[in-house]
Amino acid sequence: METWKAGKLSDSRSPTGESKEKPNTFGPNQTQGVSWQAIIFAAALIPLNTYWIAVTEMVWSGLHFTAASLPLNVIFILFWLIVYNAIVRRIFPRLAFSQRDLLVIYIILATSSAVTGYDNLVGLIGILPHTTWFATPENDWGNLFAGNLPAWLIITDREAVRDFYVGDVDFYGASYWRYWLTPAISWSLLVLILTALLLCITALLRRPWTEQEKLTYPIIQLPLSMSNPKTRLFNSQLFWVGFAVAAVVDIINGLNYLYPSVPYIPVRGIRLDHYFTEKPWNAIGWTPIRFRFFMIGMTYLLPLDLSISCWFFYILRKIERIVGEVTGWSNIPGYPFLGQQSMGALLGICIIALIAVNRHLREVIKRVYFDKGIDDSGEPLRYRGAVIGVVICSILLGIFAQRMGLSLWVAVAFFLVFLLMCIAMARIRAESGVPEHIMHVVSPQDSLVRLLGTRSFGPRNLSGLSLFVWFSYRKRNYLMPHQLEGFKIAEQTGSSSRPVFWLLLFATVMGLLSAFAIFPEVLYRYGAEARAGGMKGVGWNSFNRLSDWLQHPRSPDWIGNSVLLLGLLLTFVLTFLRRMLLWWPLHPAGYALATSRAIDDYWFTIVFASTLKWVILRSGGARAYRRSLPFFLGLIVGDYLLACGWSLLGIILDRPMYTVWV
Repeated sequence: METWKAGKLSDSRSPTGESKEKPNTFGPNQTQGVSWQAIIFAAALIPLNTYWIAVTEMVWSGLHFTAASLPLNVIFILFWLIVYNAIVRRIFPRLAFSQRDLLVIYIILATSSAVTGYDNLVGLIGILPHTTWFATPENDWGNLFAGNLPAWLIITDREAVRDFYVGDVDFYGASYWRYWLTPAISWSLLVLILTALLLCITALLRRPWTEQEKLTYPIIQLPLSMSNPKTRLFNSQLFWVGFAVAAVVDIINGLNYLYPSVPYIPVRGIRLDHYFTEKPWNAIGWTPIRFRFFMIGMTYLLPLDLSISCWFFYILRKIERIVGEVTGWSNIPGYPFLGQQSMGALLGICIIALIAVNRHLREVIKRVYFDKGIDDSGEPLRYRGAVIGVVICSILLGIFAQRMGLSLWVAVAFFLVFLLMCIAMARIRAESGVPEHIMHVVSPQDSLVRLLGTRSFGPRNLSGLSLFVWFSYRKRNYLMPHQLEGFKIAEQTGSSSRPVFWLLLFATVMGLLSAFAIFPEVLYRYGAEARAGGMKGVGWNSFNRLSDWLQHPRSPDWIGNSVLLLGLLLTFVLTFLRRMLLWWPLHPAGYALATSRAIDDYWFTIVFASTLKWVILRSGGARAYRRSLPFFLGLIVGDYLLACGWSLLGIILDRPMYTVWV
């Protein structure tokens, strides 16, 4: 199943220290199309993968494998495809997948998982019937905002909604699909427009980030190493030692979940806030110390300056809370304004990233308007097509927003902030590869309301913005980083990125079709009232906040806006110091991640892994670091395989199982 044309060899190194292929300089006649066998196989896996997501992430609200930057479920599937290859090559070599086939499958499944996963369509499913079921005379949602929610974007039939929450109903047999069809088509259209828009922006930014700045894209190093026989990753004893450490602990703890007499290995650690109960120290809030093996492996790959910055700003954030308790500043509503700090940092990172590529963007303008300058023949999409795509998608977003009742200026402001956040996070992930980047306290809606106050929007605009919470809040499933990583994989394997552009669109369409076909069916069977806690949480978050906005109108938050500006300026200062002082250890991305609570679950893991990395680099240099990498990659794969294995066993036995990561 050989697909893309192989690239030239170079002296570059893989994560295991072995040589690997260097990408070609793409040209119009240098590549072949992708393997149809791989595409068809990946397409067949998408519905199965979506059902897995439905039961695991929605019904049991357990292992959130799509919330990791490197999706657990996709690495699990990739591993067993590699095992299949090892067996088939000895019997029927022609039936084996090539590395490019494996990576095509990885790209398609990673993208479809991001579309359907916990912070995307899983959340949307929780919003669609929520107001119809939970509106009561006590909360007065019917009078407050129900009339402002477009009927074509939610489920309004009371019987269909009741059976959705009660369960034990055949979704297709009861013909409830007809109530879901219009919202499913409408929201799918929005997702496709956003996907195409992000792809066009990604096509414009790919070259300077990948070829000129040579960002490392740490997230893709594991699938590249696993799928490339030349790295000999699976021949490394250190890899299997790391694998065994994680796997044995997960097996023992999984058995403890089923049989409490089996001893438990306390990898979930302790909570420091349980020991700091006196004022002002109790102001630190939730502070866990945990040992998640895959987090240790992934944070070991982080650049040291980013690791140090993450835990430095995390500790600084805790000090802010203690100082607030001592001084009384904690009585100021919103203190310590984490959402404003993080939003300022993200906007700063985006602005800096765009300024850094301004020369490239000028060349793009020359190519688009004067048909000269930079050669774009090897890009995922020619620059003229990308610019036209941005314009068309922006117009379509405006039309969609106005059809649902949003004012044009509100739609422009919301989507502009959202896109800036996407670019910032894509930049952070391409440069550092953080294992998770949940934005607990950052959303375009909150930032705009704090900036202008609720009266500037009115009930209809606020209601419309609340329907967007599912894709703009807690964003671990950003699509743009997956798109950039797909193009980088193509470059690393000496392949054309143009087929990847269409593969990403194809994966999005397949993800949408499978999600809207499978998610409702699963929840009508199990009943969302008794299950699906995380999914319902998105609905409560959206509409409780909307109710609060409407019942308690707010003026512009001048203190919060000042803090946002301060966060923006601090990001500029940190960037300036990094460029002027070679020894400067603090990275602006660390500030953005720490203040958004993105690293709360694994801050101690960053301290632990970065200390190990520093010791290894100090004692043995880069060579020792490369030699140690297989152990940490083994930690990731071992943890992933057992986590997904327990999840699949839960589906088979129809019961919750031990969860490695919630």
